[in-house]
Amino acid sequence: MTIRKAAECWNARIAIAAVALICSFATAIPARAQNAEPPAWAAFKDVWKNVTSYSATVIVFEREGTEVQSSVLDYTFRKPSSATVHFTEGPGAGVTVVWNGGNTVVAHRGTGLIALFKKTFSLHDPRVTTIRLSSIDQLSFAAILAHAQSTPGIVSQDVGPSILDIPTEAVTLVPTSSLAGTGITREVVDISVPTGLPLRILGYEGDTLVRQIDFSNIILRP
Repeated sequence: MTIRKAAECWNARIAIAAVALICSFATAIPARAQNAEPPAWAAFKDVWKNVTSYSATVIVFEREGTEVQSSVLDYTFRKPSSATVHFTEGPGAGVTVVWNGGNTVVAHRGTGLIALFKKTFSLHDPRVTTIRLSSIDQLSFAAILAHAQSTPGIVSQDVGPSILDIPTEAVTLVPTSSLAGTGITREVVDISVPTGLPLRILGYEGDTLVRQIDFSNIILRP
C-alpha cells in the first residue's frame, strides 16, 4: 500500500508538471505569433532591397484640428536618401523641393529661368511640410520601413481593401504610445498583393482619420 501511494503521488506530480508545461507553451505560442513579422511586410522588404530608385504619384490628405489639407505630388526617390518632389495640386502647387539626405531642402517654383531662383529651407520648416509637419523624406518607402522597424508596438495583418481594383493586405501597427509629435495612435499600411508595395497608409488619432497617403503610378528602377 505504501509503494502504491508513493507511485500515485509521483504520477500526480508528473501530471501537474505536464499540465503546467502545456499551459506555458499555450501561452507562449500566441505571444510569438503576435510579434512575428507579417508576411506582407516581409514581401515589401524583399521587393525594396532590389530597388535603386522609384517614382510615384502621391496624394496626401491630413487633418489637424479643424484644418484639412490635400496635396498631389510627383515623387522621385533614389537610394540611399535623395528625393525630388513636385507639387502638382494643393498648397505649393508648381513648387519643386529637392532633398539630398541632409537637414535642408532646396525649393524652386516653375521651370526655365524662373526655376533658377532657389531657396534653402530646413527639412522640417513649416513652409515645406504638411499641416501635421510631415516632411518629404518621410514619404519614401525607405522611411516607411525604417519607421515601422523602429516603432515599438503590436503589429498584425488582415485582408485589406481593394484599391484601384488591386487586392491588398492590411498591416496594422498600434504603437506602445502615441507617435511623438504626431498624436497618431494607430497606423494601417495597405500593401499590394501583386507587387508587395504600399498603396495606402492611414493614420488615426483614436478613431479619427488624420492622415491618408495614397501611392499610384509606381515605377521601380532596379
